[in-house]
Amino acid sequence: MQLNLTEDEALVLFELLSRFSEDSILGIADQAEQRVLWNLQAILEQVLLELFQENYQQQLATARDRLRDDAGLTNADQEQQKGRLALWLEPNQIRFLANEWRKIPPNAPETVRKKWGEVAFRSMAALHQAGIEYEPETPQSGEAYQVDQ
Repeated sequence: MQLNLTEDEALVLFELLSRFSEDSILGIADQAEQRVLWNLQAILEQVLLELFQENYQQQLATARDRLRDDAGLTNADQEQQKGRLALWLEPNQIRFLANEWRKIPPNAPETVRKKWGEVAFRSMAALHQAGIEYEPETPQSGEAYQVDQ
């Protein structure tokens, strides 16, 4: 399969993916990143015949199984060995945690951004594993936390 992107789309998409590779956090830092993802989705909608087949969900599950790293699965025993505890929260509480990291300003200390990113990632993973849809909230203007320098 071949996908055609403009140079601007490729550059913005590369930056988004590079941040994700470094942080394991998929977050939109600029509206242009949202636009490039929408454009990419539109391109894929034009070329993926599977989208319109009755067994789409099964084909998607099979494709995920083929692409998934075995080590990427959450294993309760492995988590316990790492010293992690189970935390039972309601889905709306988990959504709250997943959204809070977006309010951290860019000038916040890296340790703060990294810790919130880890909490957000685990929150989103918990929702995904439970089969619960998650729509990220975009902070309103002035809603970001203030960081004293």
